[in-house]
Amino acid sequence: MFKLSALPLELGNARLRTLEPRDAAAFAAGTEDEEVKKFAHLPQPHYTPESVLAMISGDVTEGLSIGTLAVLALADRVTDEFAGSLVIFDVSPQNDTASTRASAELGFWISARHRGRGLAGDGIELGTQFARACGIDVLRARTVPENEASLRALTGRGFAENGTARSTAPSSEVLDLVSLERTLVPPPSLPLKTGRLTLRKHRSSDACWLSDVYGDDAFARYLLHEPWSLEDTQRELRIRMDQPDLDGSARAIALVIEHEGTPVGDVSLTYTDPARRVVEIGWAIAPSAAGHGFAAEAARAMLALAFEHYRAHRVVAQMDARNTASAALARRIGMRREAHHLQDWWNKGEWTDTLVYARLATDG
Repeated sequence: MFKLSALPLELGNARLRTLEPRDAAAFAAGTEDEEVKKFAHLPQPHYTPESVLAMISGDVTEGLSIGTLAVLALADRVTDEFAGSLVIFDVSPQNDTASTRASAELGFWISARHRGRGLAGDGIELGTQFARACGIDVLRARTVPENEASLRALTGRGFAENGTARSTAPSSEVLDLVSLERTLVPPPSLPLKTGRLTLRKHRSSDACWLSDVYGDDAFARYLLHEPWSLEDTQRELRIRMDQPDLDGSARAIALVIEHEGTPVGDVSLTYTDPARRVVEIGWAIAPSAAGHGFAAEAARAMLALAFEHYRAHRVVAQMDARNTASAALARRIGMRREAHHLQDWWNKGEWTDTLVYARLATDG
């Protein structure tokens, strides 16, 4: 079940890879840290380099082979030095007859000298990516209520709390543990097709038209940034090229709107609260392509993607209140106006109002 060909994975300062014999001493030393002893609840009370080597050649190798246990190394992305461990265990494969989704539990710990660099959050995200690659649909996690750092890291990466209950930890201790869960959604099949449009990933050749559109003073009037320079365009394009999947590491999907092979605008979805599956939608259409309904057609496709594929609970759109065309579009695609904030945003030398539109999954 475990797809080892998906490793290594990298994000931020973290690298997720297989646990190797060269990690044995660092693994054993890391487990002697008081925080790890207090919160990790590891299966063994004490580890030595020799016992870790035996674990790697025994349980770790067997678990990876049969798909029941993945004990992986979290390493420094630059030096590849062991920095902690991430474990996927208690794997329950999908049961077709019972329509049960494949699930597993995720656990992790970070060595003392590597804390404070975002390795926990990045490691959780990498573990989630690996689980998705392995066909796991739901990841669970548990920790004691006092482990506030772990709770922050998990909820910050899209895990939702499901309450506290008394249960058995991997250490065999019976404890009050907070349960968390994250549903894993596979990446969408791109490009998306509508009646007239193609919604595709950004590519390097998009720099020219993006610069022409976003560099226009009139176009940028109601946006939160100044007209783009060529340098701005290159930077923003790199960001968008790294946003192909709402449930990916960037927590966003940004797509180009094409009509008959010509880019006419772009649309995006971005998580504002991944744990509660709250999403913000954005759209922009080139002035030369306005008036043909392209933005509404693309935005409807993105709403469908948000609700039907990513199982979003709520999708929000925010805009400058003077942008009447964007407000009309929000109403046209079935979003309700929920707020008109007065002079809440200082933009381009003046206070501006913000309109908030939203739609719920239950709105139908």
